[in-house]
Amino acid sequence: MDGWCRSIADRLHLGGAGKKLVVDETGLLLDKRFISYLLDQDIIFQIAEKPFQVVLATQTNPDLIITPSIGIPSSVSKNRDVIYYDHSKLPLDIEPSTAASLDVDELVSLIAHCVEKSDGTLITKENLDQKLYASAVYQSKSSLVTLSRKIRLLAYRIEDYKTILQLGELWGEYLYLCFAVDESPDADLQQMVDDGIRQAVIDDGKLKKAFYEPESNLRSVDKIRGYLKSLKDHRKIALVCFDGMGVAEWHVLRRYLSKFNFSYTEKFMFSLIPTITKIARSSIYYGDYENVYFLKSPNEIKQFGEFFADSGKKCKFYREGDINSEDDLLGIDVASVIYNFFDDLGHHTQLPDGYKTKALYFENILNYLEKSNIGDELQLLKTLGYRMFFCSDHGCVIAQGNGQKVDKYLVEEGSKRATLIEKTQLSDFYDVDHYEVPFVGNKVALLAKERTIFASKKLREISHGGITAEELVVPFVEVVA
Repeated sequence: MDGWCRSIADRLHLGGAGKKLVVDETGLLLDKRFISYLLDQDIIFQIAEKPFQVVLATQTNPDLIITPSIGIPSSVSKNRDVIYYDHSKLPLDIEPSTAASLDVDELVSLIAHCVEKSDGTLITKENLDQKLYASAVYQSKSSLVTLSRKIRLLAYRIEDYKTILQLGELWGEYLYLCFAVDESPDADLQQMVDDGIRQAVIDDGKLKKAFYEPESNLRSVDKIRGYLKSLKDHRKIALVCFDGMGVAEWHVLRRYLSKFNFSYTEKFMFSLIPTITKIARSSIYYGDYENVYFLKSPNEIKQFGEFFADSGKKCKFYREGDINSEDDLLGIDVASVIYNFFDDLGHHTQLPDGYKTKALYFENILNYLEKSNIGDELQLLKTLGYRMFFCSDHGCVIAQGNGQKVDKYLVEEGSKRATLIEKTQLSDFYDVDHYEVPFVGNKVALLAKERTIFASKKLREISHGGITAEELVVPFVEVVA
């Protein structure tokens, strides 16, 4: 994907003879991807953002100085080739006025696509949308190739729990991009990831060390509550929990939220096993990875509120549709909002026979979001000055019935991929994976093997509870702007 960088560098003869100062009026040369390319090519350059920095840069005499559109001191222009790089000089057949209307990412996408395809068609205002769509698809397909290579290398040898987190992050992005370009995920790659994580978690016990990490490292969902309380600034906090949002689902949500112009920082962490709401979501609000395995009727509102009450902060819980105006948040220091649509749509999505991807589920999510007021609710929290965090308790997979019936043992009726039992009951179960819950007496999670559920072999549905990357790794996202 560095072809666009190379095409610009070639046109400007960067790296060739002569000292150059390039005034970048497009933003492309000052983009971090182009800067990275220059570094890889060992081109000696400096970035100068103000006139006096240009003067200072000339004193060190690099081969190349790059600056935004600012006034250039006359003393500099006498001693260097000054090149004004505007939208008429792009390695792309496009009307300059049309090019000037695009942001850097759109320009990069168009240039990369046209360079690769040698497409010399003039891009105009009339055909711009068509060209942007084609270039976005091309970029996504190129990213899929890169992602699959990275995923394969990580899954081949899982060193520790950090590798599992990386796999979860990359696999979720991969699944979303497959949906975006209407491709099916590579079945062999999926099996490789599933097998690698199963061995690391079940056979090698590599997940346990994640629970020893401090709250500041945010490696598991039970650390979220303590992390929020440890924050030093005095802004109000909003914890927005999307029940059932895996990494791929986060990318779907992010696509919907793009029109609200939020910016994010992302981390990825572990759910608890089994990856079900009663345990994993409770651990978020209880701040606990042990006692939640014994809860009969979790009281998330009470636990979360009492945790912040000793620091003088007033908490309130909200569900979708509860936040309509500033009055609904009056006097609230810590707002917790829970959205259930991911989990609800997952359990209610009807999959046609032979259907193997989450594409239909993702479409249902997007359709639901477009009709909802969720974006407006989040925008209101941001406008009112809340420091906003998105979290989740677990993700989900498409699973096939395995013919085993364990209904009386299920912790949650809707989560047929796992159950929690005492060790003394193990003799009743055979064809399952056993996961001994860390730090908890004699509790064992029984996990349906591979991507199956404890149900009739004819049944195929979206479920959760297991240890695939999709269920086990979840996002933790801060809205930073």
